[in-house]
Amino acid sequence: MSEICNLQRGKVYSKEYLRDNQGIYPVYSSQTINNGELGRISTYDFDGTYLTWTTDGAYAGTIFKRKGKFSITNVCGIISMKSDLVTMDFLYYWLSLKAKEYVYSGMGNPKLMSNQVEKILVPIPVLSEQQRIVGILDKFETLVNDLSQGLPAEIAAVQEQYEYYKNKLLTFNRIQSN
Repeated sequence: MSEICNLQRGKVYSKEYLRDNQGIYPVYSSQTINNGELGRISTYDFDGTYLTWTTDGAYAGTIFKRKGKFSITNVCGIISMKSDLVTMDFLYYWLSLKAKEYVYSGMGNPKLMSNQVEKILVPIPVLSEQQRIVGILDKFETLVNDLSQGLPAEIAAVQEQYEYYKNKLLTFNRIQSN
């Protein structure tokens, strides 16, 4: 990981700071409800496309894609790319699959610290293969997570299957009579 990415941690944002510095830029934490958004402030620490991960707690190892201007708390890590050998989207799917395997659960509080993330081995297929894999997984993610697109697409697919099987099952060869 350290050969293809930069890893950082966020900083502490107190409730008072969030209250006194309200704004338009999201602050993401280790929670997973509300897409991890803890609040909004008037400044930001990051601007671009990144991956973040939850470092502490029950959801340690959860990976998020982040775009735009935002900040993260100290219980989040952030990943920026330093190599063009791996796409951010491919890395997102790989880490979504593998990161939880590196979570340390000793002392009752699960953790995934930067030194553990650095140990995650990432395969590096050619870019065209990464893009093919991402294209397939993006479609599945849309079906699973976006009810406005996924559900109608799933209903249409089931209706198409229904028509296909109905036609197959109800098509008979004519019985010839003498």
